[in-house]
Amino acid sequence: MRIEPESVIATGTVVLRPWCSGDVEALTAIYSDPLSAQYIEVPQPYDAAQATEFVRRSTRSRAAGTTFHYAVTLPGADTVVGSAYLHDRAPNEAATHVSYLIHPNHRGRGLATAALIGLTEAALSAGFLRILARIETGNRASETVAAKAGFAVLWSNDEETCWHKTATNAST
Repeated sequence: MRIEPESVIATGTVVLRPWCSGDVEALTAIYSDPLSAQYIEVPQPYDAAQATEFVRRSTRSRAAGTTFHYAVTLPGADTVVGSAYLHDRAPNEAATHVSYLIHPNHRGRGLATAALIGLTEAALSAGFLRILARIETGNRASETVAAKAGFAVLWSNDEETCWHKTATNAST
């Protein structure tokens, strides 16, 4: 199960590509958004120094094959509109988690769904058998995205719901 370190995922609606140093301003804006901050675990306020370090870490983790962070961009313009990544790999189970976030200025256009579908298909094609999305209780927008991307609820508790897509239900 390996995703190539420099891989780009194009869906027609979005292009997922590795983060680069030129993305620091966009990354800072995405992770600084107050609405998004309630559902992500990054220090607030989020600044350019933190974004720069994030880009460095994402390059190292991608090369190591442990976490795959992507800038979600618009085709043709390379405008960064969000973030998506595979993380918390469980090699013995052939499972990984997926997370996604679109900046509020670009929400409501299906970009998160397109990013989730593209990233999930790439992970399943790379040999992962299960993709998990753990969504905090009350985050209805992310639940809607997961459902539209073909994920189903695996379990739920008071804090979060775990959605999943497996190689066997990937075509649904």
